[in-house]
Amino acid sequence: MFKQLQTFKIVYETRNFSHAAAQLFISQPTVSTQIKQLETELNTTLFTRNGRQEIVPTASGKLLYRQAQQLLETWDTTKAAVRATGQLVKIPCRIGASHTTGNLILPGLLATLAEYGEHFDFQVNLANSAEILTAMSQHKLDFGLVEKPLVTDNLNRLAFGHDELVHAGNFNSPLWLLREPNSGVRHYTNAFLKARNVQPQQVMVIHSNQVIADLLDQGVGQSIISRHVLTDRVPVEHLSDHYQRQFFLLTKTQPNADLESIQQVITNYLQRWH
Repeated sequence: MFKQLQTFKIVYETRNFSHAAAQLFISQPTVSTQIKQLETELNTTLFTRNGRQEIVPTASGKLLYRQAQQLLETWDTTKAAVRATGQLVKIPCRIGASHTTGNLILPGLLATLAEYGEHFDFQVNLANSAEILTAMSQHKLDFGLVEKPLVTDNLNRLAFGHDELVHAGNFNSPLWLLREPNSGVRHYTNAFLKARNVQPQQVMVIHSNQVIADLLDQGVGQSIISRHVLTDRVPVEHLSDHYQRQFFLLTKTQPNADLESIQQVITNYLQRWH
């Protein structure tokens, strides 16, 4: 049953039997068979087809997806506990951070969390804010640090700290260093370019604030970027209050009881951060 639920989860997220089969390293007919077995067991239809490739979950499919995520997460924890019987079992704690919060906040936070390494297995991923939200919604992360005020019914948001975005670099350069489209910084960059009626002659899309900061430090290009990641050598234009932004901690509305103590540690640290 758990194998069928795992297959169902991947099919639901990819909306495609072939893509799900590739991720699971099994054949497409095997994926179809497992989904049919699950539908027979539950006496319902989980997906309907929308064209040749895309499939759409039914109301039953959406309900099962919400429940399946929790069941699979509990099963993984149970397997780890059973396998480690008689040994000290570390509790997995998965933290996702946007590139900006990763540069500014993670080093100090992880130094604090290192004191709890005997009991927790910390795993850290860097991605843009939208990707962090998706991973949180899919139960692939336990905590998320973002700078974009994303809204979801399944997660709680705790606002903390502030950041200042500035116009920085060689202002005469035709080259603009841009973050990827789903990045929080890119949202502000697009607003800046529109307000100034600027159409960049050259652009370079870079998925890292630090790489952009290093290029600006070498006099290459211009960008909208957090003031905190720049050296004093980089020319800076301070912008209006619209470019002041707040950071957010994303947590689950139904938290893992094993992580309550570490969530309090994280919350206390962030509330003191400035």
